[in-house]
Amino acid sequence: MNRLAAAVLAVLGFAAVFGVARAQDYPSHPIKLILPQPPGGAVDMIARTLADRLSEQMKQPVIVENKPGANGGIAAADVTRSAPDGYTLLVAVDTNLVVNPTLYPDLPYAPFRDFTPLSVLTRVELVLMTNPKVPVASVRELVAYAKANPGKLNYASIGLGTQQHLGMELFKLMTKTDINQVEYRGSAAAMVDLAAGQVEVMINGPSLAKPLAEAGKLKLLAVTGRQRSPYLPDVPTVEESGVPGYEVTGWFGIVAPAATPQPILDRLTGEVRKAVADQKFRDRMMAQGLEPVGSTPAEMLALMQSDTKKWADVITATGAKIQ
Repeated sequence: MNRLAAAVLAVLGFAAVFGVARAQDYPSHPIKLILPQPPGGAVDMIARTLADRLSEQMKQPVIVENKPGANGGIAAADVTRSAPDGYTLLVAVDTNLVVNPTLYPDLPYAPFRDFTPLSVLTRVELVLMTNPKVPVASVRELVAYAKANPGKLNYASIGLGTQQHLGMELFKLMTKTDINQVEYRGSAAAMVDLAAGQVEVMINGPSLAKPLAEAGKLKLLAVTGRQRSPYLPDVPTVEESGVPGYEVTGWFGIVAPAATPQPILDRLTGEVRKAVADQKFRDRMMAQGLEPVGSTPAEMLALMQSDTKKWADVITATGAKIQ
C-alpha cells in the first residue's frame, strides 16, 4: 500500500470514528425544524406535532422555525447552508422537492444533491370539487360539461407548481378539457370564491372541503388518490369516476443536509418513524384528513424520483415556467 492510499484510509477511518462519536453524543442541544410556510397551515401543524413527540423522545427541545417565501426556496436554502450535524432539518411540502427544480430556472438548492431523505411523514388525497351552481354531479358529467363549454369554467389554484395547479393541469391533459386557471394567494381566499361561485372548480385538501360540503356550499366529486379516503369514504376516486390512471397525492417529508454523518441520519430516521407511529401523532393527523406514513429513507427517495419525473412531464406539457 502506498503512502497516499494509507493516508486516505486513515482520514476515512478517522471520519467514521468521529461520526460515531458525534452520534453517541447526539443530540446535546436543541434541534431546529425549518418550515417553508407561515404558521397555521398543514405543514406547520405537522411539524409542531412532530416536534412535541421528538422532544419527548430525545430529551432535547425541538424548535419550529417558519421561513416562508419563494415557494419553499428560502427555507430550503437556509438548511443547505446549515452545518450537516443533525441539528437543522427541513420539513418540506412535496412540491418543494419534486416540482421546484423543474419550475424555477435558478433554484438555490438541488434536492437530490443537497438533502438526504429521512422519512415521508404524512400524505393526503386531495378532493376535486365544484360550486353547487355548476350543473354536474360527477367527474364524468364535469368532463362532458367542460368539453361542451370550452374555456367557460375556471379553476382556483394557489400558485404555479402547487398541487392545486398541477393536479388540475394533469386532469385537463388526461381529459382533454379546457378550464382556465385563476391564481389566489392562499387556500382560504380560493375556497371563499369557490363557495361564492366566483370560480367553479378546485382541487384542495379534504379538511377544508368537508365542512363546506356539509354546509351545502360545495359539491365533492372525487378524491384524487388511487384509493378512497377514510376521511371521505363515500366519495369515489377520480380514477373510478372515469379517468383511468389519474392520481394526485400530496405528501410532507423531512430531510437533512446531505453531508450529515450516517450514524446521525440513522438515529434521526428511527426517532422520526417512532414519533409518526405514536398514537397521539396519528390521531392528530387523521383528524385533519392526513394519513400518517413514517417511510424509510429509501422509500422517500424512490417517491421523490418518481414524482419529480411525473410533474416534470406535466410542466413540460403545459409550458408552465416561473421566470
